[in-house]
Amino acid sequence: MKIKTFQGGFDNNLSYLIWCEKTKIAAIIDPAVEIHPIVELINQNNLILDKILITHTHQDHILHLDDFKYLFNNIKIICSNVTDNDITGFYGIEHKEIISIGEEIIISLFTPGHFYNSLCYWHQKENLLFTGDTIFVGRSGRTKDKKSNIKDLYNSIYNIILNLPKKTVIYPGHHYGYKKSITIKENIICSNFFNCKNFKEFNDVMNDFESKR
Repeated sequence: MKIKTFQGGFDNNLSYLIWCEKTKIAAIIDPAVEIHPIVELINQNNLILDKILITHTHQDHILHLDDFKYLFNNIKIICSNVTDNDITGFYGIEHKEIISIGEEIIISLFTPGHFYNSLCYWHQKENLLFTGDTIFVGRSGRTKDKKSNIKDLYNSIYNIILNLPKKTVIYPGHHYGYKKSITIKENIICSNFFNCKNFKEFNDVMNDFESKR
C-alpha cells in the first residue's frame, strides 16, 4: 500500500492519501488539510478516490470533507457507527470491521477516549496504524472535550493499541512530535505516556502534562 502524507489544517494536522498500487483505488484518512495538493496527486497517479476514512469528528479533522464530497460525488464516507453528527451519507462501522481499498485491507479499531467516536485504522499486513488523535509521537491525545473520557482512552491505548505488534508504525492526526510517524516500540521507549502500570499512573501522567501546558 502506498501512503502520502499532507500537513496543514488547523493545527499541524496530518491527512493521508493511501492507495492500492495494483488497482489504483484510493482513500483519504481525515480530510483535514487543503485539498488541492491531494487532488493533484490523485490526478497525477490516475487514482480512483473511493473512500474517506474519518478517525473522529472533531471539526479540524473533517474541515475539508464538503470539498471532497463536492468534487467526488460518489465517495463513501466512513466513520464510527456511534457518531451522532449530521454527516450526510456516512457509513458507520464497528470495532474490527474490514474496509477494502482495492486489494488492500484496512481493519477498524474502536478507540474512544480522546473523543467518543474515535477510530484507528490498521493495515495488519504492513503493520501500519492511523491513529487520529488517540496517540501521537511521544504522547496520547487529550481528554478535555465534554465527550472525552480518560478511562476509555487508557483502555484504548493499553488494551488495544499497545497489544499490536511493536513494529507497527503509527501515523497520527497531528505533527506534534519530533517526527511525523513512529513505531509503537519507539513510542514506548521515548514516552512515559506508554509505560504506565495502571490507570492511576496514566491519569497522573496526563494531569502532569496538562499542568505544564
